[in-house]
Amino acid sequence: MQRRRSSYIVAGVIGLVAAVLALLLCWPRAGLGLVGQALWRAELLTYDFRLANSVPQTASDHLVVVTIDERSIASVGTWPWPRRYHARVISNLAEAGAKLIGVDLILSTVSGGESGIAKPLAWEPEPSADDLALAEAVAEAGNVVLAISMAKSRAHHGEMAADVIQADFPYWRFEEAAYGMAVVNMPKDLDGTVRRCWMQRTYQDESWPTMPLLLAAEFLGTEASAQMQKVEKAAGVDSVSLRGDSFAIAYRGRPGVGIKRIPYWQVLEGQFDSAEIVGKIVLVGATDPALQDMYDTPVTLGGQTSADSAAGEQMPGVEVMANAIDTIVGERYIKPASPVLPALLTGLLAIIVAVFEVRLRPLWSLGLLWLPAIAAPALLALVLFEAYNLWLLSIAVLLGVTLSYAGSTVYLELTTERQRRHLHRSWSQRVSPDVLSVILDNPAIAGVQGKRVEATVMFTDLQGFTSFCHSFPPEQVVETLNEYLTRITGAIRHHGGTVHKFIGDGVMATFGAPVPHPDHARRAVLAACEIQEEIEGLLEKSKREGWETLVRVGIHTGDLVAGDIGSQQLLEYTVIGDTVSTASRLEGLNKEFGTQIMISKTTQQQAGAGFELEALGEAQIRGRGEPLEVFAVRRLTEDE
Repeated sequence: MQRRRSSYIVAGVIGLVAAVLALLLCWPRAGLGLVGQALWRAELLTYDFRLANSVPQTASDHLVVVTIDERSIASVGTWPWPRRYHARVISNLAEAGAKLIGVDLILSTVSGGESGIAKPLAWEPEPSADDLALAEAVAEAGNVVLAISMAKSRAHHGEMAADVIQADFPYWRFEEAAYGMAVVNMPKDLDGTVRRCWMQRTYQDESWPTMPLLLAAEFLGTEASAQMQKVEKAAGVDSVSLRGDSFAIAYRGRPGVGIKRIPYWQVLEGQFDSAEIVGKIVLVGATDPALQDMYDTPVTLGGQTSADSAAGEQMPGVEVMANAIDTIVGERYIKPASPVLPALLTGLLAIIVAVFEVRLRPLWSLGLLWLPAIAAPALLALVLFEAYNLWLLSIAVLLGVTLSYAGSTVYLELTTERQRRHLHRSWSQRVSPDVLSVILDNPAIAGVQGKRVEATVMFTDLQGFTSFCHSFPPEQVVETLNEYLTRITGAIRHHGGTVHKFIGDGVMATFGAPVPHPDHARRAVLAACEIQEEIEGLLEKSKREGWETLVRVGIHTGDLVAGDIGSQQLLEYTVIGDTVSTASRLEGLNKEFGTQIMISKTTQQQAGAGFELEALGEAQIRGRGEPLEVFAVRRLTEDE
């Protein structure tokens, strides 16, 4: 019991260490190199699976995207288009009643002007008529937000390096005409997938809101700064799962499903239903893959992000922004769960798996512990995401449970499991399965050094076996002997006895050691009676073959010494002492008295009723000073 308790303590420590290691490796901001990155990628893939399988797959009621798609380019002409086309599209949208218009096009330069070799320092190209038409349309609409592009790059100068932010702002005439300007860049996670949206970006100490935040704030009638505070509170942007001032995008569906699309050429020609525009946020942007504004998202290819996404399942950047706007307007925030929850789950499950594995053994634990311990948190993560839009970090839990199982398996392999296999090999053929289970659960009882116990010893012998060996072929001798010994050992094991050794055609067995039984004497006598019953058919067979035999059994009860006895190279569990030699002598006395089962007075007193006995008087046992009263067991008189 003390040994098992210490094993539980060690297993608990293994589980705790596994949990701490898993949490450290999976901590998003731990920065543990390639291992940490691989585990975080795995976490993001589970996030993608949860999101892709919980999206509503219905179009937003608040948003429309005017798509610069393949059909529009084929109808309107080669890209880039004259800006008078953009002016007409903006005017048509404004007349149709669009509440806000976001233009996801970088309009940082004019489209006209002369190109010369030498220009004055303050020289500025003259805007074309198309530029002026666009500026006028933007001003007249009064609700147009233009795009700012900001990109971070790494600049090197000698041994020095620094991050440099480059920005492209709208041409000043467009800027003056616009209702506002906002950043259109989206953050990518380390696997290149867009799962988040920034709320603002800083350029030269001045903060600029992102287009999703600005358009959502204006649509809801709040200031951008106030809306930012609401998003920070509702979306948990300070969580370790969301790096920087960003929030998770709750995508509505696959590309072209979650956001209503209207081709650019239809708006340009006025061939659209104004009811689809009135009162909504309208984004204008590129959806043609040839314009290279496509991104991997959690909902592309059912949450898979790989080279396969080149098959046209990527989402246009303008639609990504539309989903980000819908997240804010619909308050469909995906909020990361507190890191305390996965930490507690990891620690609890890792310790439970380690402790119970010591009890159940590794193979059973694989199905009964490890599998449920990884399935339960995975299911919990799915339910929390589906029901509450709560993102529970789950890879740490799965890794902690797996490390705990692996660590406990190694511990058991190096200690108790190896000993258990050794005991199983040593005892599986000596004792019955129920006795074997006791020995395996309590290995100390089979590994003692000179422990004195009271037990009952049995010796058996086949009459006339030596002459049988000389008269019959060796193959028949072996076959017959194996058949007899199988029946004899089966009866011994059936009554909880332990077969210690085969002595030629005889068997030595004990009852009450190594596994203690208070009724060991009765068990031995019952086994002797069953032996006589088991071999009746074999005796008839032997008689027909010309060999008349019977089985003689001697049984004695008393103190003996049990333990691992042998040399430094080879040890064997056995029993020694006067009780053993006396039982052997009683087996031999059967021949003198003409009996088959002979027991001592001590065994007779402890065996109890239910046997037909014959008192044989006192017999002188070689090696003993005083004669021993003995009995012959004729038969069993009651059912057991």
